[in-house]
This record gives sequence, structure tokens and C-alpha cells, in this order.
Amino acid sequence: MALNHKNILARFYTAFLTRTAPFYKLAYKTLRKAPGQNRPKRIVLLISRTHDIELLIELHKKALGRKDLSLSFWVVDKCAKRHPKLLTELKEKNVYVEMRVSFLRLDKVLNKLMWTDAFLSTVESTTARHKLPYVLTGLANAVGISTYTMQHGFENVGLTYHDEIHDADVKFSSKTVLTWGPTEELPAWVGKDTRDKCVTVGCPKKLVINENAPSAEKDERPIIGVFDNLHWHRYDEKYVSTFFSHMEESARQHKEFRFVLKSHPDSVRNRSKELTARLRSMKDVTIADLFGEEEPPLTTPWLLTRALGVITTPSTIALDGALAKVPVAVTRYGLNLDYYTPLSFIDNLEDWQLFLNRLKDNLGYIHLKQNGERFLNRTLISGDSAARILDIMAGPST
Repeated sequence: MALNHKNILARFYTAFLTRTAPFYKLAYKTLRKAPGQNRPKRIVLLISRTHDIELLIELHKKALGRKDLSLSFWVVDKCAKRHPKLLTELKEKNVYVEMRVSFLRLDKVLNKLMWTDAFLSTVESTTARHKLPYVLTGLANAVGISTYTMQHGFENVGLTYHDEIHDADVKFSSKTVLTWGPTEELPAWVGKDTRDKCVTVGCPKKLVINENAPSAEKDERPIIGVFDNLHWHRYDEKYVSTFFSHMEESARQHKEFRFVLKSHPDSVRNRSKELTARLRSMKDVTIADLFGEEEPPLTTPWLLTRALGVITTPSTIALDGALAKVPVAVTRYGLNLDYYTPLSFIDNLEDWQLFLNRLKDNLGYIHLKQNGERFLNRTLISGDSAARILDIMAGPST
């Protein structure tokens, strides 16, 4: 794809700032009074997606009680414009946004980095060399401050996931990569340079529920929560078509359950008119985003709280379900999903039936929950992740 003049100028400007940043810092130190030795360490947290809030908010809460740290939030301007409610949500959580960053404000970013000690983003890698998180990390590296990136999902490109587009050569610009699970459990294809950067901290997202309690009110059917992120390029037309066909047929055959489909927001936005019409026509499946009634709110936390079982495409939902102690099955359909072992895998319609029948059997239900516990023990470390991350970024006391 040909680059327009705007892109060429932006990349030239970015490269110029990155290469001259060390000299700029030297001049800055020479002309400015050195900061006090006992000042709080300044840490910048970058929000480039709406999901970053749930990953970073616990760091904010923990830092409020520490005198050795001063946290500042930056928001990618493009994200703020695309999701206007983001800034409102941050304000409601008592988070002050220091700066909205863009390529047009890189000179201001550089000035701020002069008196910053650590920079943390959640999405940066060589797959997006010309996107802001990667560029800002490069600037931060150039001025010599500590840089971190955090695993942002159970399947993270370059860390726990790769394919023909995002191959094993994906690298991170950050000096430290914070992972949710033990580094020894990373896939074999992860290279030594990335492994050497990894530090295990756990997942800082706060679980909204400790353990689900499946709905058991009189005449209320047990809920089967079905989740999809089918907007992703990894799923071909056959996978998508098979997923919906098997869901619809399973719901038709098991009317003792209430099937609720909860799609990723990007999946909803990218739906074709034909798929929307097909979903509307499904008599035995409740489509969460097309559900006309206001009550109950068919949110992900609501479903995980009340579902008897969860069926999901490969995603972080599998981890969320296991944390909520809900039996989980992952639709595989030929994909390599070894990282999800020992959760149940679905490759055909019979696997849907097997999983649903096991939910109705007491011993089968218990076994499925135990598989979830073993899955968590392998892929996630417990404890106060937010405190661990702050301690790492704070570094040795000065």
C-alpha cells in the first residue's frame, strides 16, 4: 500500500525525535536543575484501548497509598475520540488524565519523558511499528527510562499466540514484558530474547465475582453463556459458519437450557446484515446485543455470575470463566489450542452435546470445574498482581 505524504512526514518526524532524544536529554540535564533524590518515582501509564482501564485501574488504586510513587495517565487521542465514554469512565474512577497523546504532540511527549522514571503500555510490538504505543516506547527507551509492556489478553501476539500473519518473529520494544503466567509455561516458539524480558506478575484485572452461582429460581432454565470474538482474522468462513450452526442446533436440541450469545464489541460492529438477520431469526438463542428488554443486563459479568456453563471461541473469556469457577469449553475446530489444556475442546456438534450433557451430570460437572482449576494453576499466578507490578516499576529505593 502506497504511503501518503502525511504518513511519510509522521514517520520521518518520529525517527528524527527518536535519534535525537539522547542528545535532547543531555541538554535538558545540563540546563535544568536536577530533580530531588527523594522525590516520588514518576510512572506513566498509557491507555490505548478501552480494555486498558480494567488492567491499569488497580495499579492506580494501589499507588494512592504509596508515597514513593507518582502515577500519571496518558490516553491515545485517537482512542479517546473513538470511544468518548472512556474519559468519562476514567473521571468516575478519579483518574486524572495528564495528557492526550498523538503523533502531532510527540515534542510534548518528549518533554514529559525527561522527568519520567518508567513507562508502561499494554499493546506494543513489532507488528505495529508505526502505531503510537510502539513509537512512544521507542522514545522512552531513547531517553533511557525503564519501559514495560503488559500482557493484555490470554492470547497475546508474540507471547502466547502466533499465526501466518503474526509469526514467531514478533518482538517487543519494551525492556520488560509483564506476563500473567509462569514464563516456563510460554509456548516453545517464544524466542530467548523475549523470554529474557519476561517477568511473571499475574493478571491485575479485578475479578468481578469470586464464584458463580448458576440461576436456580423456579421455572428458570439454566443459562449457557456462549461467547465469540469472530471478528478476528484467525477464523475463516468455515469456522464462523460451523460455530453458529452448531450453536443453533445445540440450542434447538437442548431446550432445557437458555442459550445466550455474547459477542465481542468488534464482532458486533463488523457483522454483516446477513449475519444480523440470521441471528435475529434464531428462536432458541438469546442474542445479548439484540435483546430488547432492559432487564436483566446481559453483560459478561452477569453471564459469568449466573451461567451453568460457558462455551467460547479462543479468548480471555476462557480464563475469566475458570476464575469464576464456571465449566468452560473452547471451540477448536482444528486450531492449535494446546495452551488451553486441560479445558474441554469442541471440534464438532457431538462435542457440544457431550459438554452440555456433562453439565447435567453431578460428577461430570465437578470434573469440568476441576479442569478449570488445573488450567488456572498452569497459566496464571495468584496474589496481588497490581502491587507486584508497582514494586517492579518502583525499583530500588533511592
